[in-house]
Amino acid sequence: MYNGDEKIDFVLPWVDPSDVEWQKRKEYFKNGGMVDVQSNSNARYRDMKTLRYVLRSIEKNCSWYNKIILITEGHYPKWLNINHHKIKLITHEELYFDKKHLPTFNCSSIECNLPNLRTLGVSKKFIYLNDDTIIYRNVDITRFFIKNLPVDFLCHTFIPRTRLLLRLMKVSDSWPYSLLHNVNLINTKANISSLTYEQIYNSSYCLYDKVNNFIMKNIYRKAISLQHWHHPQPYLMSTLETVYKNFQKEISLASMNRFRDKSDLTQYIYRYWHLLNGEFYPMKYNDGIGDKNIASLDDLTQIFRELENNKNLKFVCFNDSPELSDEDFYLVKKELITKLEDLFPEKASFEL
Repeated sequence: MYNGDEKIDFVLPWVDPSDVEWQKRKEYFKNGGMVDVQSNSNARYRDMKTLRYVLRSIEKNCSWYNKIILITEGHYPKWLNINHHKIKLITHEELYFDKKHLPTFNCSSIECNLPNLRTLGVSKKFIYLNDDTIIYRNVDITRFFIKNLPVDFLCHTFIPRTRLLLRLMKVSDSWPYSLLHNVNLINTKANISSLTYEQIYNSSYCLYDKVNNFIMKNIYRKAISLQHWHHPQPYLMSTLETVYKNFQKEISLASMNRFRDKSDLTQYIYRYWHLLNGEFYPMKYNDGIGDKNIASLDDLTQIFRELENNKNLKFVCFNDSPELSDEDFYLVKKELITKLEDLFPEKASFEL
């Protein structure tokens, strides 16, 4: 159990798409340059209004947290007391190494600047999550950190994921390309040979994972592609600073992408570093729902049914699919907020 000696912050970016001035800036820069339409559809900026319940879920189910750090362009929800001692607002202007990259409408660009969080007073250990990720049940700090290391899993995939393969598969979204850039960059300085037996063949990994890890370490001798859960992600601030020091040029170039682009780098560049350099505590949990995009009201119903039936589930990401029509989006949002209000009816200490 947590002994209270460590400070662990939660960090999450948030945007208010109803902000008229933000909308004007977005359209101005979108019309002024080449933008990847598939990766920057209007669905990317729809707000399910989940932030209130994400924050309530942190306070209720992670009572050991130090502060919640909200990264925004400068706006914030009016129900939030930003002067509360448990809340810290960080603006893009404060976060960015190079202010010329602003304004931005790309969360991957924001993540390129996360190494600057140390100068802004964020804890040495922190947990990064999105504004649509609910901590559904009580979670102990040891789910995220053990022996001063982030709890994570290193599970390789067998099929090489290359740009050529992505093109042949007609993948248009920028996300798979960004993961490829992340792993290719970290491979140039990763020390895979230093990985321990426990990190490669941990008892929490299935046989398929262990075989793929053997291939990675002994045949490929580099990472091709790694598995992910869309869960809250633990990090050491020192890891982010090390990655930035090693790849400042590449990270700065990716930070310039005001909109999502196939040349993006994402927060997983920091995860890949601690995985491929053995700077993590190995444990693979299957305790969340993060890979199901909501394309209908039935999808939402199925998610809540699964949460109810499986008491081991602690995290859930309510990510709506671009395939969800605007009409159905409002129906899903209404039902989602109703259910979340039933689950988290009490105001957090920092709500007005």
